[in-house]
Formats: sequence, structure tokens, C-alpha cells
Amino acid sequence: MYPDVVVIGGGIVGCACAYYLARAGVNVRLLERGPLGSGASRAGMSHVVTWEEPEPHLELARASNRLYQTLGAELDAELEYRRTGSIAIVEKPESLPGMAAMVERLQAWGLDCRSLSREELLAMESSLAPDVAGGAYFPTDAQVNPLYTTRALARAATALGASIEPFAEVTGIERNAGGRVTGVQTRAGRIPAGAVVNAAGAYAGQVAAWAGLEIPIRPRKGTLVITAPAPANTMNCKVILAAGYMDAVRDGGSGVAVAANVQQLGNGNLLLGSSRQFVGFDTSVDSAVVGLMVERCLRFFPALAGLTAIRVWAGLRPYTPDLLPVIGPALGAPGFFMAAGHEGIGITEAPITGLLISQLLTGAPVEVSVDAFAPARFAVILDTSP
Repeated sequence: MYPDVVVIGGGIVGCACAYYLARAGVNVRLLERGPLGSGASRAGMSHVVTWEEPEPHLELARASNRLYQTLGAELDAELEYRRTGSIAIVEKPESLPGMAAMVERLQAWGLDCRSLSREELLAMESSLAPDVAGGAYFPTDAQVNPLYTTRALARAATALGASIEPFAEVTGIERNAGGRVTGVQTRAGRIPAGAVVNAAGAYAGQVAAWAGLEIPIRPRKGTLVITAPAPANTMNCKVILAAGYMDAVRDGGSGVAVAANVQQLGNGNLLLGSSRQFVGFDTSVDSAVVGLMVERCLRFFPALAGLTAIRVWAGLRPYTPDLLPVIGPALGAPGFFMAAGHEGIGITEAPITGLLISQLLTGAPVEVSVDAFAPARFAVILDTSP
């Protein structure tokens, strides 16, 4: 039987698309050129963020977090999801008004969050450097194991009849004379399909080009360090990042953007991040970047100096110029759907992205508006001929 839908990409977003499509009764076939979850889903951190701006982004993240709260039970799998909250540290007093303004905006949009004075912050986290200016607390944030989640979504999709195929590389998109997608080409041959979902992460721009579209999704390298297990009281809140982290996210320059991001996993290991660089598809580890990144983490957590780093790696985030994901049908290539461009919060937004793709493809009412994420805001039609 030919699939109704082919999903390109076996990371957490692609597997979420396959699961929710299969749950809706769609005949779906997922193709991943390597092992499942071998890209950003393997290389990322554990943070489920609920305070993304602007407001459409916030609604997307909050909707995804609501799905996460019951997803483990729904999939009958341990996802290591836990509500931990998160703290954003403000380093300098002159930056406090900006943080307070952001907290007020988020509160106006209905998010549970609050500003923290220096004294309140240090009372919550006594191991922080004592000269921090203050911060903010986001109690609805959570952690999840992205690789466990990717695999659980794939298993559940398979149980519902989906075909999940690792080591199946797509090499092209087929279209008819009117430009409509009719299938994909793989190294093993042609697969006809009524629709194609591009969930190829950092490679999604290249896949879109096969469909005759120019969608500016670029790879953005990030480096992480993991330490040996630390005592549970190292961090009371298990996700703590410097407020400058968001500046690093917004930095679209060609240099290295580094910010402190410390997360303690359920087994006690610490994840230290993070960096952002535009270096193409290079995933080699740069020791100079590691040094800059660790230095920033030590600035806020001096006690980390006694820990042992056991592994360092780098991965690729799918970056878009407006820092919003690209979700929905693409103009100029009927039957071609985008589910990519989440930058550093694909782990956060994978469940809602998968659900939205399923709703869009089946004509069901959408959970949240996708207008702000439409491919049409970027897409340039390169070639409408098949």
C-alpha cells in the first residue's frame, strides 16, 4: 500500500508528526537517513520552555507543554518528563528593568511567572555567585529526555500502523506538471505519496529546495558539556540560565554567541551550555568555544569548578531569520508541508508541531493558530516545473 503521507526526518519533530498522523488514521511512512533521533534530538538539552516570545511562540510552547503532561501515559513510556521550573539570572542591575518588562508581558498573556530580587534569587539558589542582580522564575517549565521521547513516539506510531524506517535516505521530491508533490525519491527507489512532511531539522532548507522552494532554514551549531553526577542540592531549580541566553539566541551574526545554561538531569549529571555559531554543517567540537562556554557557566556557578566533565559534543539547530518555526502547507508546492525551523526549542514544541501537522493534513480544527508560522512568509518559488 502506498503511504498517504511521507515524513522526511526521524528526529523528535518527525516522529511526533508520524505519531499524531497515525493516531488520526493516516497511512504514514517516516524516512530517516540515519538512526532515529541522531541529529538535534540527540544533541540537545532537556528544557521544555514555556516563556518564548512573541505571543504566538508562547502559545505554541504552552500548548506543547500541556501535551507533554500526559504524553508519557499516552505512549505508555518513560519520557523522564518532570515539572522543574526554570530561573533566568540577570547579571547586572541595569538589565533588571528589561527583565521586569518581559515578565509583565508574559503575565499579561497568562503565564505564571515572577521577577526575583537578588535576595530572593540567592535564597532559592545559594550556590549562585553572590553578586548577581536578580532574575525571574518560571514555575511551569519542565524537563524531558528528548531521545527517550523520540523513540517512544516512533514505537507508538509503529503500533498504530506507521512505517518507521531509519537508514532510508531521501534524495529528491517528485512533483507533477502542476507542481503538486506526488512522492519522494530515495536511494532504494521511488515512493509515491499524497503528501510529504519536511521535518528534516537543520537540513529542511535543502529538502524544501527539492520541492522548488527557498525557505531560509540554516544549520546553527551548538556545543554542550556533560559532567559527572553532582549532589542533588547543587541546584534546587534544575534549569538555570543567564538572561543573556536570549540575546545569544537572537544574535544572527557570524561570530560565536555564548551564554550560561545549566541543567541537572534526573541522574545527577549536569548539562552545561550553550553556544551558537554559523559554520555550515560542521559538528566538530571547538575547544576554544567549550572554554568560553564553561567560563560563563562558572561565572554564575563557581562551585561547578570541582566537577569533572565526561563528554563534549556539538549539534545543529535549524535556524530561521525570525526565530519562529515553519509549520504548515507550502505555497507553490501543493502537498508539501513544513515542520521545521524550531532553532533551540524543537524538543519543547515537537508534540504540538506533530499534532498541528496531523490536524492540517486531515482538515481537523487546529489546536493553536499557525498563521505566524506559515511557510509563505519566507517561501520563494524557485521552480514550479516537476
